[in-house]
Amino acid sequence: MSASPLAPPRESMMPVERSRADRAATLRTRLVPGRDDLVDLAFTTLLVALALFGFRTVFFGWEWILAGAGGLVLGLLVAHLVTAYRLPSVVTMLGLAAAYLLFGGPLAVNDHLVAGVFPSGRTIQDLLQAAVHGWKRLLTLLPPVDATVTLLALPLIVGLVAAAVTYTVARRRAHGYAVVVPPLAALALTIVLGTLEPANLIAQGVVFGLLAVGWMIVRSTRSRAPLQNGAGRGARAGIGATLLALAAAVGLVAGPHLPGTDGDLRRVARTEIVPPFDIAQFPSPLAGFRKYTEPNDAKLYDTELMKVTGAPAGTPLRFATLDYYDGGVWGAGARAGADSPRPGTAFQQVGERVSARGEGKPATLQVTIPEGGYSDVWLPTVGQVTGVKFAGARAEQLASRLWLNIDTSTAIVPDRVSAGDRYTMDVLLPTRVVREKLPTSLATATGNLAQSQELGFLDERVEAWGADAQNPWDELRAVAAAMKNDGAYTDGGTKNSVESYYLAGHSRGRLARFVGATQLAGNDEQYAATLALVANRFDIPTRVVMGAELPQDGVVRGKDVHAWVEVQDATGSWVPLLSDTFVPNRNQKPNQLQSKTDEQKIGALVPPPAGVNPPSVLQGPDQAQNAVNLKKPPKKLFDPASWPTWLRWLVFYVLLPLLALVAVYWLIRGAKAWRRRRHATRGTTTARIAWAWDDLMNSARSYGHTLPRRATRLEQAGALGRLESANGLATQANALIFGPGTPESDDARDYWRSTNQARGDLRANCDFWRRLRSDIDPRPLFARGPATPDRRRTRSTFTALTRRTAAS
Repeated sequence: MSASPLAPPRESMMPVERSRADRAATLRTRLVPGRDDLVDLAFTTLLVALALFGFRTVFFGWEWILAGAGGLVLGLLVAHLVTAYRLPSVVTMLGLAAAYLLFGGPLAVNDHLVAGVFPSGRTIQDLLQAAVHGWKRLLTLLPPVDATVTLLALPLIVGLVAAAVTYTVARRRAHGYAVVVPPLAALALTIVLGTLEPANLIAQGVVFGLLAVGWMIVRSTRSRAPLQNGAGRGARAGIGATLLALAAAVGLVAGPHLPGTDGDLRRVARTEIVPPFDIAQFPSPLAGFRKYTEPNDAKLYDTELMKVTGAPAGTPLRFATLDYYDGGVWGAGARAGADSPRPGTAFQQVGERVSARGEGKPATLQVTIPEGGYSDVWLPTVGQVTGVKFAGARAEQLASRLWLNIDTSTAIVPDRVSAGDRYTMDVLLPTRVVREKLPTSLATATGNLAQSQELGFLDERVEAWGADAQNPWDELRAVAAAMKNDGAYTDGGTKNSVESYYLAGHSRGRLARFVGATQLAGNDEQYAATLALVANRFDIPTRVVMGAELPQDGVVRGKDVHAWVEVQDATGSWVPLLSDTFVPNRNQKPNQLQSKTDEQKIGALVPPPAGVNPPSVLQGPDQAQNAVNLKKPPKKLFDPASWPTWLRWLVFYVLLPLLALVAVYWLIRGAKAWRRRRHATRGTTTARIAWAWDDLMNSARSYGHTLPRRATRLEQAGALGRLESANGLATQANALIFGPGTPESDDARDYWRSTNQARGDLRANCDFWRRLRSDIDPRPLFARGPATPDRRRTRSTFTALTRRTAAS
């Protein structure tokens, strides 16, 4: 048998059989970070930590720091393991997902842990929901967000991903500038998710910029030749430090005066989005005031509505603050006021804690709804709300559906509070409440909440009441005194009584008749609505409040329900003027003879026919306020909200993730096939043959074979001993590339066909997991092209021309 014409590979190129102890020692050695690794680790930690600092204005407490720091450490650990063992990028993604699900419970979502440490099925569910839907919910929650909700997973995700990507780029990319892109992206994300109040301009601006520039400088010195890094290193370091210090000083001094630094120009996502909440779907509570009166079919006058403990007697208990009048009813406005610290949508979701605003004595109230008691979407509150925590069987459901207007402390639970519900409120009790008689002077703000409405029907009566007043507040005092002293109180009486002439409602037409009568006659609804319009007519910002005054025993009944107004003083605070300052005593009944005279003069008040207006918070009883008869739209087959829970779980947490994984799998395989086909049909025939061999070697590495990179084709073929055709293919490639003449297209096509058959042999000799690893390995997509004689000749020519040009 003749000897093989092929020269054996050099000994240094052959894989060396090592013992298990040697392999373990090598693995341990790879885990020990070097000097450059530690430098990159330090810069990554500092930059990502500064990016995470943007969550300071978004979350309450310190728990978000633990979540963000934990994510940062886990991300660095996963990235170090992957880069140390030179694993594919897909391992990084899998490692991050595993770290998130395993450690996300103790670090962020720790309500349903097993033994306080291990994640349960509910924990996994909360983590997955936070990763998908948490970003949208964070933007609709009122900041700072309570740290007890599952949204603490978001700082964990940002820290985890930002640290892993930054460190991976630093260890796998020699370019000095690419490393600052991931931390910059994390910084931008925290700013977009943040509030109008910056976390810290110096930390996230000056310090972040200095660290980023410094890191790029440090990394750029690594790419220099050793001789260049010797002499003058100290001088370069000094010059660089001086330049950085000068840039920092200029930024601190000139930065605040540059264009675009005005705080009013700051834009974040939460001020631009519209939360999925329509306040117009809930009727105004003031329109239903009469159900708490007597006589009324609801029979709530002596019924226990709720029990409130923790507040002194006489404290105003708010059902809703109504700050917008559309000519039909006073309703809750959908947009925040001009002086609101949170511009945009008025109602926002909140957690158990709410950022305190204003002054007042802190108090904790407990509210219990008994059987047959209060039932409405408007959650009773007191003063300035700083926290709400529900209890009972529906606690979690109600907490997840709580919306709050921080300007008015009006809260809404669309699922309605009802019998058996309990909740605890942390509040700031109001510091000033006006009872019985208005003060002689009060410095008020200026403004009009009802300027869009034509209120000329008030002028004649108002001018008569306040003829001797010297200023708007005196005019308002005169109107309130005339209402209380000269008006009459009526809830409409029985069906056939004279008082049935006085209907409910506070539309413009109803109030025109109310003030046009010889004697005012109505209840809190008409008096409060009218006084608020009159005050706004005087350019005093005034709104209506529907609620109750707490009795001595804390048991609120229908007879304790009232409506009053709040005026804004010169400091921007709202001062309640309770109903006893302008509503007549209940014993002051309308004059029956006068009632008949008014009916003959202005006509009987006949309710209009039922309308077909869409449901609105700004609708009264004379405008078809109740939308209960409107048909609900049919449920759509493709609307996930109409699906059962098990189907949503199956689709969103099983089928869609599997579909995404399958899509990624075929996307990688398709990209490889497209790249292979492109190299087999384009370029010179020599380049096609060289590409065929390199592509075969890349495939072999994906299947787990260890091959020398800087070696000849024959040496690589010798190292690939399991493939019998490797030596023949290497010899054929050398002959076609380096032999006399130029290969034909048929030669390149036949050679590609041979390498494809060899690739199939490699795949047939591997198990399932090695095949899967090879299929999803993205490294062949980024492999550099082979060195061919044509490319070497081109490169040499370009180098010679460059040198000749420089010499001349």
